[in-house]
Amino acid sequence: MGKRTSALVMGVVLVPFALSSCSSSSISTDAAEAKAASEDPDHGVWTGEDLKALLLPVGALPKGYKPDRDYTADSGTHFGATVKKPISNNCTLLETNTWVDAAGIGIASYAQADFQKPSKEEYSEDIDSFRGTDAWTAMTRLRKYVASCATFKDSSGPAVATFKVATKAVPDLGDESFETVLSAAVYEGGQTIVVSRVGHDIVFSENSVYSSDRGALALGLARRLVANVRVKTGN
Repeated sequence: MGKRTSALVMGVVLVPFALSSCSSSSISTDAAEAKAASEDPDHGVWTGEDLKALLLPVGALPKGYKPDRDYTADSGTHFGATVKKPISNNCTLLETNTWVDAAGIGIASYAQADFQKPSKEEYSEDIDSFRGTDAWTAMTRLRKYVASCATFKDSSGPAVATFKVATKAVPDLGDESFETVLSAAVYEGGQTIVVSRVGHDIVFSENSVYSSDRGALALGLARRLVANVRVKTGN
């Protein structure tokens, strides 16, 4: 998957900023899905072409956003290999559009899209489909990963930035969801990422902005993405 580089503002200088609980389903339904997935690893897995149709169009975003074709992609009809690695200890992955790689669980398929304003504010969306019970495992691992990165430093930009990471559960969104907000004193604005699991799929909705809301748009659009996935998969 291609990852997206975006930007936040330090003072008036634009500097690079790399971007890219259980809820509404009943426990019994979720357990049944997990059991079916464990018996058939390909149960519920969608192709990248299927997932692409679930992404939000530019018309769903506020005025001013334009599609960035360089970072709009999907896995087509091909499935990725099954991979199991340790959870990443690289906290700078949080600055990427989607940090699903931090879980160390290989995805079967994906679709992603990216939108930017002339001011370089950005919205990114991504849907990853997993085999078997890997989506359940990936969400558990992603929570552990983000919990280990409550603060971290990144010296890759023109100044060393100490990031603060605030994470909270988002009730009534998908089967399980959480929201992570990144901010640093040397940057204006912030970045909000909402991560939601819907059955075998994990949805990322990310907004990076200069404003004080730190990307609150991500949550509302996450709800629309999750609704699309629910309709398609029946979860």
